[in-house]
Amino acid sequence: KLGLTCAMAIAVVCIVVIELCWSVGLNTLVSTMKSWLQDQGFSNADSSSVHQIFTLLSFALSFLGGIVAECYIGRYMTILIFSAVYVAGCALTAVAANPGTESIPLFMIGILVLTAPGTGGVKPNIGTFGADQFDPAIEESVRRKEAFFMYLYVCMSVGSVIAFGFLANVATAGLPPYIPKEYGFFCAYIIMASLMAIALLVFTVGTPFYRKESFEKNTKPVLMPAVRRLLGGHRQTLGKVALLGWLLLPTLIILSVLQVFHPSLSLTIVSLLVDLVCIGCLCVAHHDNSWLGEPDSITRCLDVVPKIIVGNVTFNVVYNTMFSLFYSQACQMDTRFGGRQLSGAFFNLGDAFPVIILTPLLERFIVTAAEKLLRREVTSNMKVLTGISVAIASQLTAAGLEYSRRSANVLPIPSNCAPLGPDGHVRMSAMSAFWMVLPYALVGIGEVLVNPVLWHVAYTADPAMKSLMQAFCQFAMGGLPNAISAALTQATKSWTPNNLNDGNLPMVYFVNVVFCLAGCAVYVLVARNSCSKGKEWLSSEDSGEETSDSEMQ
Repeated sequence: KLGLTCAMAIAVVCIVVIELCWSVGLNTLVSTMKSWLQDQGFSNADSSSVHQIFTLLSFALSFLGGIVAECYIGRYMTILIFSAVYVAGCALTAVAANPGTESIPLFMIGILVLTAPGTGGVKPNIGTFGADQFDPAIEESVRRKEAFFMYLYVCMSVGSVIAFGFLANVATAGLPPYIPKEYGFFCAYIIMASLMAIALLVFTVGTPFYRKESFEKNTKPVLMPAVRRLLGGHRQTLGKVALLGWLLLPTLIILSVLQVFHPSLSLTIVSLLVDLVCIGCLCVAHHDNSWLGEPDSITRCLDVVPKIIVGNVTFNVVYNTMFSLFYSQACQMDTRFGGRQLSGAFFNLGDAFPVIILTPLLERFIVTAAEKLLRREVTSNMKVLTGISVAIASQLTAAGLEYSRRSANVLPIPSNCAPLGPDGHVRMSAMSAFWMVLPYALVGIGEVLVNPVLWHVAYTADPAMKSLMQAFCQFAMGGLPNAISAALTQATKSWTPNNLNDGNLPMVYFVNVVFCLAGCAVYVLVARNSCSKGKEWLSSEDSGEETSDSEMQ
């Protein structure tokens, strides 16, 4: 028994290493590509849109990773192959950022054609593969799996600390005297590619320690039965609504990409409407799946679709502001520290540290204390709504800081991470960028309460479709929110010019607050409908979770 426990621990560590290095690479890219593109002449809004499209494609391609793993080659081989693609994408991005090359086409191929699919293949499978290492026969295996998702999220945040605290600053300012400033981006991208290559090696070395059951793929088809089931209900009204919602998913991805490379007001409006109609159709059609017939694995998965969509979209539209609005705002504040300028991405540490510190406290103490105080169970619905509320506070805090920044004097010092103006980089304001730690930290607190919780909801929907449900959850977490964020970015482009002193950034934050409040109201409705007892929806966990957990055991 001790030997099995040690093997499980080694297996989990090998899996966590690849998640850590993947997080370092992804966060290095998302925290620096905006600055590199601005240095190549991209505007503030357009560079934000490219970042959002990269994230959108990364999570949209999670469907590909989920299907390949579930139906064809299993999770292990999927992680292995797509990790190699990810390494190749990071390496090509480094070549594109080399001062002797500086090729925008190569950069786009590196991030959109290789790194994004690599992310899509790894992300929906690494958490599921890791959770599968816990033997269902072991006592408290279900609780251990839930804790695993929480601590896996902590691991992602440790990767964020490395990316935002070190590599992002190397990219924008170099590391004198070892790395000249002009080679900063190149060296940062080479480091992230090397780390992921090492992680791939570690993951391969851990092969003998993985549970043999985790190598298996489904012997029964899972995708086509679900498709046939949905098509079979096309004669019913809700069936038509469901089909429209699912068919709009690829449409909104295409529209989101088009509006970045061919921006127009009409395309932005159409894209935003398609996003909202798609979400509305899926929530309306699947709030009650009795029209599909008798409950089974397919209906159990579809039962949690509205909750996963609304919770993820509502929170992560605000989460995305860390890499666009917060970043731009920090870059026009005084980023100097210790005689050098920090990258605006450095202040993402304000998000990472609350995740690292709060997760174990939440798991061991805060939830228990809250349950004693409230004399009731703290459910996933309570956590998600609390997390969104904290995210709303982050937007209001950032808006207040922006008003203070605009009233401060403008310094005669160009900011290295700000967009280019007619006479070089936009100048700093005489207000410390460390104030931005406050809104970043609030997003981090909300993150702990929303993202890993919804991961677990997706994982426990049904044991036969874990990778597909994780893929859908990842798309709802990163794909749908970024599609909406890309449309909102273009729609509010006049409020976020290259020089924020000429715009109205607080209004964008207020738009996000209104969006979140509407999302909270919709979440209450879909969560209420997902429970069998309408008045007790806050005290009833999803029956799908309980059912699937018992089946796994």
